[in-house]
Amino acid sequence: MGGRGSGGGRSGKASAGGGTMKKDELINLYNNISGNPSYTVEERVRAMSSIKKEIDNIDAKEKPKEKTTQEKRLEALAKARAKRAENKKNGIKPEKKEKDPRRTKAKMSMDSTVSDLKYNLRRGVESDGYISNSDFRVEDYGNSVSVQIRYLGKWKNPSHARYEEDYDWQELRSSSGKQIDKVIKKMSKQSGRKITWSTSEKNWIDIDIPKMKGD
Repeated sequence: MGGRGSGGGRSGKASAGGGTMKKDELINLYNNISGNPSYTVEERVRAMSSIKKEIDNIDAKEKPKEKTTQEKRLEALAKARAKRAENKKNGIKPEKKEKDPRRTKAKMSMDSTVSDLKYNLRRGVESDGYISNSDFRVEDYGNSVSVQIRYLGKWKNPSHARYEEDYDWQELRSSSGKQIDKVIKKMSKQSGRKITWSTSEKNWIDIDIPKMKGD
């Protein structure tokens, strides 16, 4: 009446229900037809081929289409813009990325930078005693050069150690700090290097000069 065998119809399309069946149902139907002796070889091949196409179509719909490189870039750009807009709305400022100094060529060589730095510090910073070129100590730390000098500027004991003699952690006077700052900023601009400085024990001034491309 309705066709021979458990496949339920001689046509592959009819057996697959016009493509409305679920994937697992199509797989069961495919397996039933493959072992159903009621079909001739030609009918079996035709029906199984039709069902396999239906399964492939379902797989194609289920499998997400791989995005092109351009689509990925546009998507990343859209996300970045949305993130910036959200940060701006919330008052969050973007973080500045630190540039790698080794990728940029300095305006002055390291030797010239150190030499000019010594000259400008002796000339631009008032000290209690005379500072000579021999008072400077220069050390190479691989990625930077450290220029160290003792007793540059004017120092004082902190209030809690006002009456102590030979105190190891004296404070640099603010006037001297401003003078050193002025020299460091001038040399940073002149050399193209981000020069920094700090004070340490026993009245030492430590100046850090980063190495750059070509050093």
